[in-house]
Amino acid sequence: MKKILSILEIVEEGIASFFFITGSIIAIYGVFMRYIFNNPVSWTTEIFEVFMVAAIFIGFGMALKDERHIVVDLVYDKMPSFIKKIFNIISNVLGAGFSIYLMFMGIEMVDIARIQGGVTVDVGIPIWLTYMIMPIGMGLLSFYFLVRIVNVIRNPVKDEEQENIERMKNAV
Repeated sequence: MKKILSILEIVEEGIASFFFITGSIIAIYGVFMRYIFNNPVSWTTEIFEVFMVAAIFIGFGMALKDERHIVVDLVYDKMPSFIKKIFNIISNVLGAGFSIYLMFMGIEMVDIARIQGGVTVDVGIPIWLTYMIMPIGMGLLSFYFLVRIVNVIRNPVKDEEQENIERMKNAV
C-alpha cells in the first residue's frame, strides 16, 4: 500500500505542478502580450483557467494527505483520545461520502457535456474534457479520505500530553 501511495504522490505532484507552472507561464505570457505589445491573445485566459482549476482539484487530495487543510482544533486538542478517534472516523466518513458524491455528480456532468457536444469559445476544446478534472480530483480526495479512515482505525490517537512527552524525548 505504501508503494502505491508513494507512486500516486509522485504522479499527483508532477501533474499538479505541470498544470500550475504551465498555467502561470501562460498567464504571464498573456499579460506580457496585452500590456507590453498591446496585442492581447484571447486563448490565454481560457487555458489559464482550465490549468489552474486542474491544479487546484488535484491539490485537494494532496492537501488532505499532507494534512494541510485548515483545521480548528481548539476543542479537539482537549478531548480524550477515544473521543478524538470517534470524531476522526466521523469526519473522514463524512468527507469521503461528500467527495464520492461529488465524484459521481462530476461523472454525470461530464457525460451530459459530452452528449451536448459543446466546445470552449477560444480554443475549441470539448467542454467534457475540461470537466473531467472534477471526478478525477474528487476521486483522489475520496481515496485519501478512505486511507485516513483506515489509518485512524488502525492507529491510536494520541492525547496532547502524550504528544508533548514524545516531542521532549525526540528533542533530547
